[in-house]
Amino acid sequence: MRYTFKKIPFENLDYEEFNSFPDKTVLTTPSWIRFIEEDSKAQPYILRITEGDKFVGYFTGLRRKEFGIPIIASPFPGWSTQYMGFDLKDSSLKCKILPELVEYIFKNEKCWYLQINDRGFDKEEITKLSATHKYNLHFGESLELSIDGDDAFLYKNMKTDCRNFIKQFERRGATIERAEPYDEFAEEYYEQLLDVFAKQNLVPTYTVDKVKCLLKHLSASDSVLCLRVKDPEGKSIATSIFPGFNKRMFFWGGASLRPYQQYRPNEYMIYTAMKYWRDRGCTEFDMVGNRPYKKKFGSWGTTFPCVEVAKYPIIITMKNIAAKLYYFSGKVLWKLHLKR
Repeated sequence: MRYTFKKIPFENLDYEEFNSFPDKTVLTTPSWIRFIEEDSKAQPYILRITEGDKFVGYFTGLRRKEFGIPIIASPFPGWSTQYMGFDLKDSSLKCKILPELVEYIFKNEKCWYLQINDRGFDKEEITKLSATHKYNLHFGESLELSIDGDDAFLYKNMKTDCRNFIKQFERRGATIERAEPYDEFAEEYYEQLLDVFAKQNLVPTYTVDKVKCLLKHLSASDSVLCLRVKDPEGKSIATSIFPGFNKRMFFWGGASLRPYQQYRPNEYMIYTAMKYWRDRGCTEFDMVGNRPYKKKFGSWGTTFPCVEVAKYPIIITMKNIAAKLYYFSGKVLWKLHLKR
C-alpha cells in the first residue's frame, strides 16, 4: 500500500494539526465530532494518513451499530451533517487514497458498511473509481452562494423579491439580535420549528435535545451564530442557527411563527448571517439542501458525492428502505398528533 493509516484516539488528537487545513469545514472539527458523538451515540474514528514520512492528512468518521450492523460513516443519515470525509494537504489525492482506505477499514475493523460523503471528491474521477471498485455512488444536493464581497455585492446577487423583503423588514419595525446559544434559545427555536412543520402536516425529524447538544458543543469553539427576530412589541417571532468555520458557513436551521410573516424575518436572518460570517473570513455559504426559497439569494445548485461500500449488498438495500420508512413515520406522527 502506498499510504499508511494510523488510528488516533480522539482524546490524543493534535487539534492544531487536525484543524490546520485551509479548506476544512466545521463539519470535521472536534466540536462537531463531539456533537455527533453525544447525539448519535457514535464513537469517533480518526485516521492520520501518511505517505512514507510525509504527512498527508486525516480521514474523519464515526462508528456505531445501526440495526445491529457495525458501520463506519463519514457521515451517516440522521447525523445532521451533509459531508465529512478527508482533510488533506493536497485535496486532489482524495480519489487516489480512497481505495486503500476502504481496504484498510474492511481488513482491520469489524465493519460491514462504510459511507463517505466528501464534497471534495472529483466527480468524474469518483464516478470512474466507483464503477471499477463496485462502490455504490449517489450524489447529495445543496445550494451554494458566494459571500466574498461587500454588502452591495450580496444585495446585487439577490432576486428582486428578496431585496424587497429585506427593505420591508427594515421598514416594518421588527428587530434582529444575536442570541446566546444556550438551552433557552434551543427551546425557543424548537417551539417555532413545530409551527413550521405544522404547515406541512409534519412533525420535526429531530428533538429539541439535538438542538441543545449542537449549541453546547459549537458554542464552546465559537463556531455558531444564533439569531432572533422580535416584532415591534418585543415578541420573539423567528430564530435561526448558522454554523461556520474557516471559509464556509452553513444554514443549519430556521423557524418562524406563521402570524408574523409580514415582517419578513426569514430573509433578513439569512442576510444578517451572511454578513456576520463574511466579516469573520467566510467566503462560501452552503445553504444545506435544495429548496426553492433559498434560490432567491442568488445561490446555485451543486452536488456532492456519497460513496457506500458494504460487506453484503443487501445492507445498502436495507438502509434505503429504512430511510423511506423514517420519512413515512413523520407523516404518521403528524396524524397521531392531530388526534390528541
